[in-house]
Amino acid sequence: MRDNKSDKGVTIKEQILAKVRNATIEKPEALFKDIDLQSETWEPINEEDGNAITFVQKFKDMGGIFVYLETEDELGECIRQLAPQNGWEPLWCTHPNMQELLDKYGVNYKILPQKQEKQKLVAITDCEFLVAQTGSIVLSDGNTLSRKAYTEPEVLLVVARAEQIVGSLKEAFKRLKAEAFPDETSQIVIMTGPTKTYDIEQKGVSNVLGPRQIAVFLIDD
Repeated sequence: MRDNKSDKGVTIKEQILAKVRNATIEKPEALFKDIDLQSETWEPINEEDGNAITFVQKFKDMGGIFVYLETEDELGECIRQLAPQNGWEPLWCTHPNMQELLDKYGVNYKILPQKQEKQKLVAITDCEFLVAQTGSIVLSDGNTLSRKAYTEPEVLLVVARAEQIVGSLKEAFKRLKAEAFPDETSQIVIMTGPTKTYDIEQKGVSNVLGPRQIAVFLIDD
């Protein structure tokens, strides 16, 4: 009966184990040693447009809704009028500073998500940055105090200020690394447009992994 050994008396199993040992010891040659990890791969931002205009264009191209406001007072008045007109009340708000603003302008909100039957769940929050290069929004659960605040609502209202617009993701990551986040921060996400998901038959499926609609309210003061 054959014992599954080679002519040198080494079993097939031993040959395989020897190859595995050699593979872990020998350093493989770098297949992409000449790749450039420093140069920008995105199209440069038009200097005439600047970061703000570029973000608005990219964000709207991705299906986002953009609202420009000169002051915080304008924001409060805008939300106070839009909330009842669009059936958003009560808004879902987990951010303490945002809750103070809503209280100031008499906007109805809840700390926990609540909605009537057939009503959309609408949340309002701030963000870390707006990225001009991609039209993206950078959010963290350290500020919202809940991951659900930006993943579960069907409509997400994001409040930002002009100084939060950065040119690129690289710049956003650099500033995120330099900032001191709250101890509660465990997740940072980059949201680029409303959710777009497709089933096995390539049919669009909405509101599976995130908001169906996203609106950015930018304060310029």
